Amino acid sequence: MSVGPLRLAFYKGITGKYGAIQFNPQMPHYYVKNQPSLKNFDGRFIPDNWLEGGPELTVEDLASREGAIFLEITSAKDKNVYDWNKKIVFALSITDIGKWIEVLEGTKPEAKLMHDPGAKSERQGKVKKYLEVSSPGGVKDKGCVVTASEVMAGSNTPTRHTVPLSSDECVTLSCAMKAFIAKALGWT
Repeated sequence: MSVGPLRLAFYKGITGKYGAIQFNPQMPHYYVKNQPSLKNFDGRFIPDNWLEGGPELTVEDLASREGAIFLEITSAKDKNVYDWNKKIVFALSITDIGKWIEVLEGTKPEAKLMHDPGAKSERQGKVKKYLEVSSPGGVKDKGCVVTASEVMAGSNTPTRHTVPLSSDECVTLSCAMKAFIAKALGWT
């Protein structure tokens, strides 16, 4: 049994003012093109159990997907009590991770991302997610602030969460993200 990488989390609800943010790495994987729920995280081969009782699969039936970091963010409902039912989940691609690292290392003051989970499907535009990481006072002195919002089509009230990170937490997150990039591409 193999265990994947562990979650990196920061909880800021001690006063009940801010929320929590979690970073969950997903390793690169291969899947059957017409059955994306059949995933293989171990390498480019067809597991034996995929061949039992079904049509024969070949390497041409497989597609690959690079790894990503799934960010989950929510607000606090009370002191150290978090509202995970209203969390926003954001899949950070390799490119998104690079934009975050620029802010975490002080190269740029902010990074803004917008994702449409239904892009290129009939659900396009139904949900839009916005994510901003910024450090207006300089990440080395003030850390950064992460703000996520989610807007549903037809709704005037977006869900919004904000979590500040200290400068030492920014260093930790930057190191973790840089270490993950090679793994996300299957290079290590």
